[in-house]
Amino acid sequence: MKQFIAFDIGGTHIKYGIVREDGSVSASFLADTEAHLGGHSIVRKLIHLSRELLKSYEAEGVAISTAGRVDAEKGVVLGESKNIPGYKGIELKKSISEELNLPVEARNDADCAALCEHWLGNHRAENFIMLTVGTGIGGGIIINNQLYTGHSFSAGEWGYMRIEGSQFEKTASIPGLIRMAKEYKGEGEWTGKKIFDLYDQGDPEMGKAVATFYKHLAIGISNLLYIFSPEKVVIGGGMALRGELFLSEIKEEVKKYTVESFYNRTEIVLAKHQNHSGMIGAVYHFMQRD
Repeated sequence: MKQFIAFDIGGTHIKYGIVREDGSVSASFLADTEAHLGGHSIVRKLIHLSRELLKSYEAEGVAISTAGRVDAEKGVVLGESKNIPGYKGIELKKSISEELNLPVEARNDADCAALCEHWLGNHRAENFIMLTVGTGIGGGIIINNQLYTGHSFSAGEWGYMRIEGSQFEKTASIPGLIRMAKEYKGEGEWTGKKIFDLYDQGDPEMGKAVATFYKHLAIGISNLLYIFSPEKVVIGGGMALRGELFLSEIKEEVKKYTVESFYNRTEIVLAKHQNHSGMIGAVYHFMQRD
C-alpha cells in the first residue's frame, strides 16, 4: 500500500507522520512550529523532519496542510498566517520537492480538514460546510462533492466576518474565549479547558464568558446557514474536543438565532476526524493532484 509523508502546520505545533493511501495514519509525531523564526525556518524544519522519516519509511511524496491562504496548484503561500512572519510567498512545493527529490503538494489547513471529512467522515452529504474552531476559525466548503475555494483560494475564510462589530474569530475562538474570561474573571493562566471546567461547575463569571462565546459562534453559524443552506455543518478543531456536550450546547444556541425552517433543514455535527484531519486531507489532496 502506498504511503506518504504528511504535515499539518499550525501556529504552535506541527503534526507530522506517515499516512497510507486509505487514510489510515501509521505513524504520527509532534514538533514545535517555532513560528517566530519565520517561513523559511519552517521549510527547513519540514525538510529535516522528512529526511528523518525517510530513514525508516518509504514514501510516495509529501503532503502538506498549513495555516494561511495557499495556491493549491502551485503550492505557494499567498496569504500570510498572522502567527508566522515572512510566510507569504514561500514556495512550499518547489522548495521541498527540490531538496527531497519527491513530489510535494500543499493546501490550506481548513480545506484539508474539509477534504478529510468528505473522504472519510461518512457524512452522506454532497453539500456541507466545515468550521474549525480553535486558535482561530477556519472554513471549508463542499459543493456537489467538490471542494470550493473561490477564484483566489480564499473561500471559507469566515473568521474575518464581522459579528456584532468584531471579527468572528476574535470572539468565537479559544483566544477570544480567554479574553472574555480575563474580562469577567480577571487575569490568569487561562485555557479553554480551565474555563469550561469552571463553567461546568457553575461559576457565574465563566458562565458570562462562555455565554458570550457561544452567542457569537451561533450567530456566525446561523449566517452561514442562510448563505449556503448546507445539508450539514461539520465542526472540528480544538473546541469540538468537548464532544457531545459542546454539540448540544451550540445547537441550542444556533436555534435561537435561526429561522426554524432553515434550522430544521441543516444538521450540525462534529467532525469524525480531529487530531489527524489536516494530515489525512493533505494526502487526499495529493492523491487527487497526482
